[in-house]
Amino acid sequence: MSSPNDDLRSTIEAVHDHAEQIEDLEEQKAKLDPADPRMVTLSDQVQRVASDLKDLANAERDLSEEAQA
Repeated sequence: MSSPNDDLRSTIEAVHDHAEQIEDLEEQKAKLDPADPRMVTLSDQVQRVASDLKDLANAERDLSEEAQA
């Protein structure tokens, strides 16, 4: 069983990884013509990763509060 500190560290890493994924996807989009059909697919991917990132950020906050309790 993992400790709350281990959970927090894992969550921090996951937040970082998701942020990097968004950056990579945005860099791919920047190279495309706006009319390129791949733009929609990449934008959908950004939305999914960003949604997951929001959930992770909420979990990170909760874990941070638990660590200070």
